[in-house]
Amino acid sequence: MLLMNRILWLFLIGWHLVEAAYKKGDLLPIYYNKIFSLSNQLTYSYHSLPFICPPQQSHRHKSWLIFDQDLRGDRLIESGYKIKALVDEECRILCKQSWSIETALKVEELIQQEYLVEWELEDIPGVTVSYTNERPDHTYRVGFPLGFMKADSIYINNHVTFQILYTQDTSGEIEVVGFEVYPDSVAEDECMKQNVDYKYQEVIERRSTITYTYSVKWKEVKGITNKWDPFLLAPDHDRHFYARLNGTIMALLTSLVITIVMLKTMQKDSSGLQEDKDIKTFDDVDEYIGWRLINRDVFRRPIYGGLLTPLMGTGIQLIIVYVGLIVCLYMGWYHPAQPGSLTRWFTLLFMLGSVPAGYWSARVYKVFRGKSWILNSVLTSLVVPSIVLLVIFGLSTITWSHNSSLAISFPGWVSMIALWLFMLVPLTFIGAYFGEKTDRMEVPSRTTQIPRVIPPQKWYQNIMVRALLSGVIPFSIAFLDWHELLNSVSRGEYTLSIEHTTIIAALMLITASEVTVILVFLQLCAEDFHWWWKSFVLGGSSACYLFLYGLYFLMKRSNVQGLTGSCIYIINLLLGCGLIGLCTGTLGFLFSYMMIRYIYSFVKVD
Repeated sequence: MLLMNRILWLFLIGWHLVEAAYKKGDLLPIYYNKIFSLSNQLTYSYHSLPFICPPQQSHRHKSWLIFDQDLRGDRLIESGYKIKALVDEECRILCKQSWSIETALKVEELIQQEYLVEWELEDIPGVTVSYTNERPDHTYRVGFPLGFMKADSIYINNHVTFQILYTQDTSGEIEVVGFEVYPDSVAEDECMKQNVDYKYQEVIERRSTITYTYSVKWKEVKGITNKWDPFLLAPDHDRHFYARLNGTIMALLTSLVITIVMLKTMQKDSSGLQEDKDIKTFDDVDEYIGWRLINRDVFRRPIYGGLLTPLMGTGIQLIIVYVGLIVCLYMGWYHPAQPGSLTRWFTLLFMLGSVPAGYWSARVYKVFRGKSWILNSVLTSLVVPSIVLLVIFGLSTITWSHNSSLAISFPGWVSMIALWLFMLVPLTFIGAYFGEKTDRMEVPSRTTQIPRVIPPQKWYQNIMVRALLSGVIPFSIAFLDWHELLNSVSRGEYTLSIEHTTIIAALMLITASEVTVILVFLQLCAEDFHWWWKSFVLGGSSACYLFLYGLYFLMKRSNVQGLTGSCIYIINLLLGCGLIGLCTGTLGFLFSYMMIRYIYSFVKVD
């Protein structure tokens, strides 16, 4: 417990450190990070490139989690740039680097693949400024081009101008709030740009020497509320309005259907059992009568129930993460544009969510009359996390074979596995312990020794057909936002409206749960009492549509190229959609369970 307390304390204080303040003349380090391409998907650590100026130090600047940087491909190494607070510089020489023929060919290849360079100053990534017709003010795009092509020639951006934005208090101390980088290509002795038509630094396929230079400009800004807001593009309010309207109508319609079903069952059962059970079988007045005939089988323990409860527990964990992320976003405790902040808060909330995950997994496990709550606790903490780690390991293996910085480092693996074994597993066990000590949730009817024979089902009652149907409505609610997310990621942009994202996600989760409840009720009316797993599948089916549209986007609209880039895209897409499916599947299961307990509590049995 002492170790857990210390780790949680590090989580809480590690992300709310006071911003560094500087006085005039203080040195500010610029960190080399990585190069990345929106079409290639592979990132490389900048300091490992053979054509750059060597870094100031060789050791890596790590966050304490480490893997939050590894997952983004970040490798921070202090550079040789000498930046002094409030001191402007003009055309300072960083170094002169000798290039071999192989180096020049490597530079040409990276520029042709449109690689961008990302550095950091005070944890703020270097950005280029862009202007759009939709917004009069500027927006940021992370990274700057490594070089460019013009006619049949390729040029390297060997000069950068740093424009550092800052705020100043009454004591004269400054805080850095922006790091803009303006790249340029200048030939030898052309840095001062005395002529308008100055020469660019061309990449030639022979031995050469390249001079790297830089300039520094400081600019005071006022009225900054959040230094990360310029990273976000303005949302399309008209599109968001129609998306919310569509989602609200869908949710109201499904809610109306469920209300009618609930009222109908209460009305039917309030008048008694109607003389004879055999008469009900041939009752032409009400064709939805079959669910009452299986009251002795509906709570029968499902096959592989010991696997269903760990999946449901992790689903609850992810729902807590979702709610927590929304709350923290509203509170301003993190910003999605801040590097690594989303991963760190996801990790913290996932750890805290392991307690209720273990608790509810154990309680449902008791409903199934499971014999080993300890085994169930272990499975809850191992099944989904181990699958996620295996997927990350496969992705890391692919990227490692290409010497990419996306490969998880050894310290990153140690950090990830340590949190898993020493935080996630014990906290899940604690929750499961209290769940085991809680009284068993009693069901309205007892189960018979011999299960009832299920009548032959029609083709449209097949689970695959129902799954295809149940996923359409939730997907239609999230479609516009899902497309917007995929499009912004493929273009290296951030688009976010907190209020709209919260509403759409909530409508999608509610609708997925309600559609599942409706289809499960129709399944019970067909006298099919195997609803446990089917409710989970029906609830999570919308994630399949998200995945399929992601594949369509990759083939038709994305600029991702090459087999490796496509594999990275598909693996990340599969992982994200799988986690979404666990959330919606868990909600479908829980809502169905509550509905079934409710309607069967009104059934009167002789």
